[in-house]
Formats: sequence, C-alpha cells, structure tokens
Amino acid sequence: MSLNFFTLLQLPETFTIDLKKLDQHYQSIQKEIHPDRFASLADEEKIASIKKTAEVNDAYQTLKSPIRRAEYLLYLYDMNIHDEKNMAVPQDFLMQQMEWREELETHKQNKEALEKLASDIQKNKNEIMSQLPGFFEKKSNLHDAIKVTRELNFIEKIEQHINDALIEII
Repeated sequence: MSLNFFTLLQLPETFTIDLKKLDQHYQSIQKEIHPDRFASLADEEKIASIKKTAEVNDAYQTLKSPIRRAEYLLYLYDMNIHDEKNMAVPQDFLMQQMEWREELETHKQNKEALEKLASDIQKNKNEIMSQLPGFFEKKSNLHDAIKVTRELNFIEKIEQHINDALIEII
C-alpha cells in the first residue's frame, strides 16, 4: 500500500466521513487516472495508470464501508483485528450467532421468516455499528473497536447467508 487511503481520497483520517465528498473525490481522481486516457502512451504509463486505478478503487471501497473503514483505521493504528489475542468473542454474542444460524436453517425455504430475520439482524447491526464513531473520535478503547468490528464481520457473514437463501427461493 503506497498511500494512506484517506490521503489518497483527500479526506480527514477519521471514522466519520462525508460520503458525498468521498464519492466526489473518487470520481474526480478516476477522471484523471482512467486507463483510457493513457491508451496511446507507452506500456509503462498504461500499467502505472491501471495500478493507480486499482489502488483508488480499493481505497474507495474500503472507506465507503463503515466496517472496512474501521478495520483500516485499526490497521493504521497498528491494531490487528486478526491477531490471536483479539480473536475472543463474547459468549452472549456467540449464543446470538448460533440462534441466528439455527433460525436461518429452520426457515431456509420461508421468504417471510428470512426477511424478518434479516430485518432483526440489521437492527442489531445498526446498534452495534453506532458504537464505532465513539471509539475512533478519541482513539480510546481501540480494543473495544476491534471487538465490535469483529462482531460486525460475523453479522455480515450471516447476512450474506440469508441473502443467498433468499435468492435460492426466488
């Protein structure tokens, strides 16, 4: 990674960002570096443009997602959410995960039940996600930010399984 994603997209290095500015800065940079603008140039310049485009796309996708943004900020603060010492998940959250998975398996062919489960999980996700800005504002409780970010990753996985089940029903 050559340039801090926040710097690359001309945004302050904070959890709470202006998504409209993110989109505007992304579009502006893309216009400048799009590979089509370099089609008539030497191969080295074409390759450099493609690499820069990929880097800008990666930065944009990372900062656009609150969960990926939290992971990235933790990375910038030398906090690894995948470190063994950060792998523990609270018992009550594990139990909640098991309940959701059981409900998913029980209602795999029931569209209404799956949609209700998805809605309930989304509410839970929103409650958990609302904690993140506070952790990053003062860079305090970054270990709690890791815990919350890991929980959100679990939730995203169950949401994907529910979406997959809904697609199979259709």
